[in-house]
Amino acid sequence: MTSLRTWLVGALLVVVLMAVAGSTATTMNEVSNRLEEDLEGEGRRALSSLRAELQQTGAALDNELDQLLDPRGPAARADAAGGAAARYLYAAGRLEAGRVDLLKVLESDSGTILMSGHWPATLGVVDAGVTRYRTDAGTSAIVVDEPVSRGAAASLQRWGTGRWGSTPVVAVVGRFLDEDALERMRARLGVDLLALCRKGAPCLIAGGEELTAAIGASMSTPEAAARLSRHPLTVGQGSSPAELIVGLDRSPIEAVKAAIRRRALGVGSASVLLALAVGFFLAGGVVRPVEALARAAGDLAGGDLDARAETGSGRIGELEGLVDAFNSMADDIQSSQEKLVQAERVAAWREIARGLAHELRNPLTPIQAAMDVMRKARRLDRPDFDDILEEQAGAVIEEVIRLKKLSDSFAQFARLPDPEPEELDLAELVDRTVALYASGDEEVTIDRRYATALPAVSVDRAQIQTVVTNLVKNALEAMNHQGRLLLVIRTDDLEGRAGIELRVEDSGHGIPEDVRTKLFTPYFTTKGSRGTGLGLAMAHRIVLEHQGTIEAAESELGGAAFVIRLPVRRPSGAAPPGP
Repeated sequence: MTSLRTWLVGALLVVVLMAVAGSTATTMNEVSNRLEEDLEGEGRRALSSLRAELQQTGAALDNELDQLLDPRGPAARADAAGGAAARYLYAAGRLEAGRVDLLKVLESDSGTILMSGHWPATLGVVDAGVTRYRTDAGTSAIVVDEPVSRGAAASLQRWGTGRWGSTPVVAVVGRFLDEDALERMRARLGVDLLALCRKGAPCLIAGGEELTAAIGASMSTPEAAARLSRHPLTVGQGSSPAELIVGLDRSPIEAVKAAIRRRALGVGSASVLLALAVGFFLAGGVVRPVEALARAAGDLAGGDLDARAETGSGRIGELEGLVDAFNSMADDIQSSQEKLVQAERVAAWREIARGLAHELRNPLTPIQAAMDVMRKARRLDRPDFDDILEEQAGAVIEEVIRLKKLSDSFAQFARLPDPEPEELDLAELVDRTVALYASGDEEVTIDRRYATALPAVSVDRAQIQTVVTNLVKNALEAMNHQGRLLLVIRTDDLEGRAGIELRVEDSGHGIPEDVRTKLFTPYFTTKGSRGTGLGLAMAHRIVLEHQGTIEAAESELGGAAFVIRLPVRRPSGAAPPGP
């Protein structure tokens, strides 16, 4: 009896601890990886937004600089008409409009400040940076320490030379990158930290007090590396460019992992105590419940989250507590898995939203540029304004058509109707589609390999034809409408059910292995501006709703292969499917 109890205690402890450890490790790994991927994705999105904001800032600075240096512009007119007072009022007005934070004009020979909107008291003073401003500013903004009334502040500057009447001048415009400016940028980006770092100087950091205190004044410390997910962006040009570093706090990930470990420790400890009680007080009657518990634990460790321990009637009290604790642990793991799946769905829709926003932004940029051109031409009273209007209006209409096409594609993807299945011959459907799209391509050789006596499939004709059309058109485009197109239809086994397999292969350039996993993601496309990224995503959705599978592979022709497997109804008494 003692030996049996010892064996039961030992075996039960091993099974329970392995199940807890395996499930905890799997859950922690999945949750940690997902959170890390989400954090990296959030960092990339914030970095992209920061890059776009800096590009908009650069464009605004260039536009402001053009107005300052225009010999017939308002600044030159203010100088000619009213002298210092008029120049001050003009500069103050531009700063109040919020287009720039820093605006000054120097007499290029002497460096004397003729206009200063951000520090009017320096009017008539020789600017300390006049030597720098006499050099070519290049094509992008530069990070410069700008003297201000309270000392000096980092700023992103652009400058250029010109003339106001007979006076040679240097115009300087910019945006401050001090702590307040960084904090506003950080708030707009929705990140935990934003730092401006330059060689030989401490980083200027905007973020929460607890976070900035934890990492110190340098972004290269071990504390910063461990605490932050860093995403740097080089700003400016020259020998010492600055870096804007987007930082996302990693401590919530560590907190989630610690919580999982604590829960696992609690469940493991309770399981060990119950196992000891069972081993000391039970013998023969405990074998069957223990075996059931071991099987459930093994299934759970193998990934079956629905596994539960059921021991039937007449359970012994001590063992009942152990079984309940195990089932509670399994419920917690299943709940965590369901939350993870929900998070993946949210992430997928976030990816769709980001892709849609990106696709919408592409046409909006040239539309805005066209409107700016027309407004500027109108303001300058250009004699060729009608030609400019016609040309730019045509560009706007073209981009609006692109937006409508994108909207229609998205609506079709979102409103895909429920399948209305009917019995049909898949080979006939494929042949009709190929005849429709490939019959005019004389340089395309079509090779058909259809098995004999193919069973009918019960599918929605229109939806499956949409899938086949998408794959055939993609194959023809990949080959540039010249090469070989291989079509294979045969019976196959689909997860233990009778199925039929369709392969569409081409002799094109193929699909890299690292790209294949992304092909069915909405808005992912390898066609550039020619594709919407919804064709394969829609095909994937249609096939899944027909209880089938679709995957990308490598073709024997050297190009790409797409494999679709659909279930069929096997006639009674028919043999299992074969090749």
